[in-house]
Amino acid sequence: MSGADADAPAPPSDDGAEAEQLRACREAARRRLRERVGAIVRAVRAPLADVLRDHALVHLPPAAAARLRLVHPSWARALASPLFAVAHAAAPRRLSGLFFVAPPSASAAAAAGFLPLDAAADTVPSPPLAFLPSSSAPAVLSSSHGVACCYSPADDAYFVCNPATRSWQGVPCPPCRVTTRPRPAVVVVFDAGVYNFGGDFALVCAFESSPGSGIYCFAVFTSVAGAWWVADAVAPAEGLVPASGLAAGGTAWWRTTIGTAVGYNPVSGQVHLAVCPGDSDVVVFRLDGRGDWEVVATVSVAEILQQRPWQPQPALELTDSDDDAAEQERTGAIVTAAASRFLIPSDNDVRLLPFQGTEVEVVLLAGRRVVAFDTVARRRREAALPDQPAGTDWGAAAFAAHTNTLALVAPVVLMEPPDDLETC
Repeated sequence: MSGADADAPAPPSDDGAEAEQLRACREAARRRLRERVGAIVRAVRAPLADVLRDHALVHLPPAAAARLRLVHPSWARALASPLFAVAHAAAPRRLSGLFFVAPPSASAAAAAGFLPLDAAADTVPSPPLAFLPSSSAPAVLSSSHGVACCYSPADDAYFVCNPATRSWQGVPCPPCRVTTRPRPAVVVVFDAGVYNFGGDFALVCAFESSPGSGIYCFAVFTSVAGAWWVADAVAPAEGLVPASGLAAGGTAWWRTTIGTAVGYNPVSGQVHLAVCPGDSDVVVFRLDGRGDWEVVATVSVAEILQQRPWQPQPALELTDSDDDAAEQERTGAIVTAAASRFLIPSDNDVRLLPFQGTEVEVVLLAGRRVVAFDTVARRRREAALPDQPAGTDWGAAAFAAHTNTLALVAPVVLMEPPDDLETC
């Protein structure tokens, strides 16, 4: 061959291109392996203080974590970071305690407060929530991942706050035609996902379409929208119990006096109905995010209260008033037993308290005793309610289970309500 064609370089062969590509892939794999090995070596050689800061602090209660700010400036910076607050709210943790509102017959000193199950490490700075601008101690209506919805009857005012950090936001009253007094059926729904950097929340208020109809509608308020609106969904819920409200899987749930649980999801707009399981004194049920009940543990009330083994007793005949009271105390919870009252040898009246949490715990009220029993580890935590005047029944008090976290509370920019709603 002669001329220009003779001087042109020969095209690379397919075998040479494949070999070059194989060498590049091997080099990239070796580089990634070196990076992984280097990360492992750095993690192994990391100071213990850094390991605790990065992996242990997020699992401590806020009160216990706050005492560790002085360990090192990096610890103080970590605790003050919004990312740490988001991770802390999302971390699984057990129940911290109960907010309570005593019956009217109780003394003023014991009218309202917070009962911690671990007073040394997991309490709130102000049990009566004195940092809220209310003329009287507000009642905690519900709590979700450390964020509580509070109501001041004296001021007819609503607040959403984090009792552990004392951060709060005022929210407007629900529309006049849906307000339910003396205790509104309002549930706070807080998304503890890792992308809720702003601390956004929603409030769901259940109300009857007309008195005595047994058909309930739902008013919704979100920190993003800044206004209440009435959803299109309705649900049959005869005898809805306002004090039984609880958030589970992004859905607001309530128990009813006819043995059902009704829920509303403010994101999807769907209504959920679940038939509550039958009465049992030994089986613990959990309500999952799909509205189904599952058996999670078997435990006797006698074991929880450290009593002698339980013996079957004849069924009690309840009057209408007793039956209504018993039904009112059956609450729709994430973790709940099927019966709210048990007959045990000492004839104590035992009330089951609902709560939101990841631990398989059973929380019982027996007189002034509040006992949280871990059904897996068979460990119990116990606290006592304040002294009361003779004859006052703590079983008639209102309770809201609460778990302390460092969750952020989003600022609320109030907007004008829809034209067809009148605000209080």
